[in-house]
Amino acid sequence: MEEIILVGYGGHAKSVADTIERSGRFHIAGYTDSRERDSAYVYLGTDEALGIYLEKGIHNLALCIGYLGKGNIRERLYRNLKEQGFSFPVVADPSAAISERVVIGEGTFIGKGAVVNAEAVIGKMCIINTAAVIEHECQIGDFSHISVGAVLCGQVKIGGAAFVGANATIIQCQTIGEREVVPAGMTIRGAGGNIT
Repeated sequence: MEEIILVGYGGHAKSVADTIERSGRFHIAGYTDSRERDSAYVYLGTDEALGIYLEKGIHNLALCIGYLGKGNIRERLYRNLKEQGFSFPVVADPSAAISERVVIGEGTFIGKGAVVNAEAVIGKMCIINTAAVIEHECQIGDFSHISVGAVLCGQVKIGGAAFVGANATIIQCQTIGEREVVPAGMTIRGAGGNIT
């Protein structure tokens, strides 16, 4: 079984780690963070220590930085670590319903009970969180975060590093721009993407 390292160990990391364990695809070698945290996993040091583990043959990483406004941080870390030679596998929970006719970019996390329907295209390093619904033909830009219980109806387009809040609904054929935020519980509908 290949090894993987968690980068960052806040709340989102716990969901990612649980999904990795449930999938049985990787063994978690430990985590990096700015400081040691209360964890069942081995603290490997700060992100600067990752080069040591790459030399030891561990090349898989899971970026575990979630929540609002962190797309830029995920993007910066991804680019830096990718240049060093690390890989970012897709981490998808076994309970997620994912069509065989989708495209999912590297490093994307798909949480428990999420649905990703036919012909959706999800960019790299995205978060599709617990029970989110990505309907047919949606397009989600790199580094975007679709929160818990959010619903994207068919043919929705989400720009890069955008954030869709918990339980938000975006009605079919709407477009959310790059780095835009859809607040939790909001519905976006109609011409021009009206928020209600």
